[in-house]
Amino acid sequence: LISLKTKQWMGNLKMSGTVRAAAFVPGKTELLTSGVDGMVYTWDLRMRRCIGKALDEGSYKCTSLACSSNGMVATGSDSGIVNLYSHNKGALDLRKTIYNLTTRCDTMAFNPDNQILALASSRKKDALKLVHLPSNTVFSNWPTSKTPLSFVHSIAFSPGSGFLAIGNARGAALLYRLHHFETT
Repeated sequence: LISLKTKQWMGNLKMSGTVRAAAFVPGKTELLTSGVDGMVYTWDLRMRRCIGKALDEGSYKCTSLACSSNGMVATGSDSGIVNLYSHNKGALDLRKTIYNLTTRCDTMAFNPDNQILALASSRKKDALKLVHLPSNTVFSNWPTSKTPLSFVHSIAFSPGSGFLAIGNARGAALLYRLHHFETT
């Protein structure tokens, strides 16, 4: 751990295996990490110790993690499978498994009001999916085969969820308007 203010080393967090993904829990002093062992570790950053360890069900090499502000955690794997959990005090309760990617899930992001989870793979052209969380369904109407996404490397929602930004391998930042949300 490194201090943002002083840029000085503050401490280490040790887990068994190699860390392949990490994500801060919004609004809390917790960090989630995962690696090749299929375990998701919850760390208390104030005490600098592990406060929970849970198995990512069916995981084969976790490659990405994302945390929502309402206690949801998404884990992406090398095989493209994404598990969606509710997270409480280090415990994970499986809510949904998403099989819509066929290559490694590299990047994921929850929108600010936790209605949408965006997930993508940089290994396959146009491999991006949006999941509607209240219904646990993947949007089938977007992106289409004609949406020029290329190889997606990053995803971000605007603070009001009105826009979705997508960074790709061509060096382009694509900006899409999500009309369901009124604010930007």
